[in-house]
Amino acid sequence: MSRHPEKILCTRSNILFKDGKWQGLKNTELDKYRKLIVDNAEFRPRDKLEEDPTYKQVIAQVILRYKDKYFLHKQENRAEGRLNGLCPLPLGGHIEEFDNQPNQDIIEIALLRELHEEVEIKAEIVSKEFLGLVYIEDDNPVNYVHIGLFYIFDIDSDNVHIKENGLKDIGFVDLDYLKENVETLTYWSRIIIEYL
Repeated sequence: MSRHPEKILCTRSNILFKDGKWQGLKNTELDKYRKLIVDNAEFRPRDKLEEDPTYKQVIAQVILRYKDKYFLHKQENRAEGRLNGLCPLPLGGHIEEFDNQPNQDIIEIALLRELHEEVEIKAEIVSKEFLGLVYIEDDNPVNYVHIGLFYIFDIDSDNVHIKENGLKDIGFVDLDYLKENVETLTYWSRIIIEYL
């Protein structure tokens, strides 16, 4: 039986990087890259993509911000064991085939679904911002096959708590805390904090 039989959104690497490969946070030409990903989306079995760098699995990520603080949590016992023990700044995950609804924004649907699955949030979203895309090509096999779409949602309360198994609340922390504890953050989070 497959470990990850679900079909997830991916984009061919040669299409994504047709104008040249970049690494880190891409925060220019955001509309172009978002459209490129959506227009060239394919849904393939996740377990077939985990070690296939010819495709990039698209990960919808959202950072929750309340005033000048950011919601942080820790991965303890997740299916994606390669990141256990690290603290992700964003919430989110793969965009799945069932997120694809007629005449609706698939990325927005996936972001809101992931939020609903991972946290109990008793706050209103007051603004949304697309920060950019994150890609790292290094020795870590997780990074090599994924690309992250990062958003910040400003909310009007800090009443947010983890509800998904395998995750643990740390709570809302300021940017100084994130920089002082950078070694505990996931790889993408380490990049993102430089742009907050």
